[in-house]
Amino acid sequence: MSTTKNLPLQRSLELFARAQRRIPGGSQTNSKRPAQFALGGYPIYAEQASGGCITDVDGNEYIDLVQALGPVILGYRYPAVDAAIARQLEKGIIYGLLSPLEVECAELLGAVVPCAEMVRFFKGGGEATAAAARVVRGYTNRPLILNCGYRGWPDVWSVLNGDPGVPASLQDSVESFGEFDLDALQHKFHAHRGQVAAVFLDIQRAEPPVGYLAAVKQLCHENGALLVFDEIVTGFRLALGGMQAYCGVTPDLACFAKALANGMPLACVAGRADVMASMQDRVISITYGGEALSLAAAIATLQEIRDKAVNAYLWQLGRQLTEGLNRAAADAAIPFVCGGLAPMTTMDFSAAPTDKDSQDTAALLWEYLLQEMAVRGVLLRRGGLNFLTFSHSATQIDHVVAAAAEVFANLSQLWDNTRLREAVQARKTSI
Repeated sequence: MSTTKNLPLQRSLELFARAQRRIPGGSQTNSKRPAQFALGGYPIYAEQASGGCITDVDGNEYIDLVQALGPVILGYRYPAVDAAIARQLEKGIIYGLLSPLEVECAELLGAVVPCAEMVRFFKGGGEATAAAARVVRGYTNRPLILNCGYRGWPDVWSVLNGDPGVPASLQDSVESFGEFDLDALQHKFHAHRGQVAAVFLDIQRAEPPVGYLAAVKQLCHENGALLVFDEIVTGFRLALGGMQAYCGVTPDLACFAKALANGMPLACVAGRADVMASMQDRVISITYGGEALSLAAAIATLQEIRDKAVNAYLWQLGRQLTEGLNRAAADAAIPFVCGGLAPMTTMDFSAAPTDKDSQDTAALLWEYLLQEMAVRGVLLRRGGLNFLTFSHSATQIDHVVAAAAEVFANLSQLWDNTRLREAVQARKTSI
């Protein structure tokens, strides 16, 4: 794709102008709002996608490392998953009776996820984590949850952010603690002796210290609390059995979504039979829990991951991407670091020019990177994770690295220079 001409984005921008009149924020998902990327220099609407690539409504094609924010693990329009959906569509989408696929999918999860003695299905990650919070409080008859990380938008979690519309009365029901801060967690258990129902945590951006997760589990059980892993992102990506299989620590409960059904809307809470069985006597229920297209997709997805060494391939590609991006940045003397866990790598500008406000500079740097990579046929996410799929190829990752090398080389000429803002604005398309 040409690097001298700006991306034609007229159709995307026209659609977004219409969306802003009818859709609050212009998007159904906060993290997909155009301002989160590079509005005017980055595509907004997709026309179609296949494998590891996506085509926008203006006809531009890209290697996609955003991958719908993580749900796509095998690739867009992956044949085995699409075939399973098509077969089920001929039988029906949802019934007044239960679907046999509920049993089959739950049994398959039980065979591959260490903690999954019993399973309940939901539609989104926030819904699953909210259900898990209800379960642990009911099972322990305790009110307080200790949480590390983002769990979604439901009130039980949004109260941590002081979001408008969340009752202040919930403020004493959940407390945060810092990532990998075992001392802080011990202090909170001591300060709230006999009140903690569970600890919720995830591992997304870095390997946990050796022994950390095992120590958290021991601390929970010594204090009569449960351990819950949020595996919305890590589930089936780090290993077939999720983060718990990768790290060798089995929680009492775990929440899954995203990659569970390769893009179809499905989530679940899985865990110890005695804890999960307590849901039977509580009103935790959704109409679409037995929706069969997503269950068929999940079964096909899990079978493909199990049978085709998908996880090993994602680790291999992730290491290639990490090493390539870091080499490209180092060659251009740009303080940019790609790290984290290889199947879901992180990106960060580790330093910024000293002659600008740091927040403003960081925004400009990201806009420049996203726009320049997009015009070279690569989609990245601002400060987010790079999601690799089984359909991405080593050749595509080489293209990503080559594009980054060119972008970083150009950026080195703009670093500490007021022309950075001009370069960002020069790529913008307006309607």
